Amino acid sequence: MRKSLLLFFSIILIMAGCDTKQNTNDKVMEIINRKVYTVASIDSISSLIKSSDDLTKEQVNSLRMEVGDFIREYAEHLCDSLNDKLNDPALTPQETRELLTAINNMSEPSDETGVGVFKVEGYVTYDISPIFIADIFRDYLNEAEYEFAQIEQQEMESPSNIDAEVTISYQEVADRLWRCERLMTSDSINEDLKISLKPYINTYMIIMIYGADNTPAFDWDTHMMSQDVKDAILNYISEHPESECTAVLKEYVTILEKSRYYESHATRAFYFNYLRNN
Repeated sequence: MRKSLLLFFSIILIMAGCDTKQNTNDKVMEIINRKVYTVASIDSISSLIKSSDDLTKEQVNSLRMEVGDFIREYAEHLCDSLNDKLNDPALTPQETRELLTAINNMSEPSDETGVGVFKVEGYVTYDISPIFIADIFRDYLNEAEYEFAQIEQQEMESPSNIDAEVTISYQEVADRLWRCERLMTSDSINEDLKISLKPYINTYMIIMIYGADNTPAFDWDTHMMSQDVKDAILNYISEHPESECTAVLKEYVTILEKSRYYESHATRAFYFNYLRNN
């Protein structure tokens, strides 16, 4: 009888050990390591993580990178397949038109994969929705981490500049700058996130100070600062007087006032000095 009980408890312990080994992290990594890049695989990964409560912070940080890489591999396989079809010499004109229509219909990130594809200079490429990945891990992210994903999403959906041209209003640039500055001082932000956030702040500050090569802050002919840029800078200083970026912009305004808001050696020196230090 005693031997039977010992055997019974041994089996229970072994089964319990097997269960603990197959935690969420292991299950997700098992799918990832299969390297089967399909919608079904992404859905399985997403479902496992969303329904879990056993991931540690270290596992979450690692899995976010692993899942991001897996979705990137899926996107690259998808684009390779579409490019192969587009380059197929046997494709009829009608089939080409139908394929291009299908590609155009895939430009928005998919609800199932977070991937959107689009054609650039004859080549199909992709975007991955940051918020799609963040939503998979939503229950494990603090407010700062999720806010950063929203900032990334906003910049992906509506870039502040494309091909050295500012593509949103300067007031929108200022609004995005403030959103980043506010997040930088959030109680829930960590040092790694601050490092990731800094390039966004620098991008928006550079636009506020200089504009972009194809849309400079100063008029091509008169060399006077655009009224939109001037208003955005002065409004920012007025609305956020205690911020770090305001301190920098105040220095810039002092220089601008001396040149009566015309481009000068001093304004260019300020811009290049900001680039060197940031």
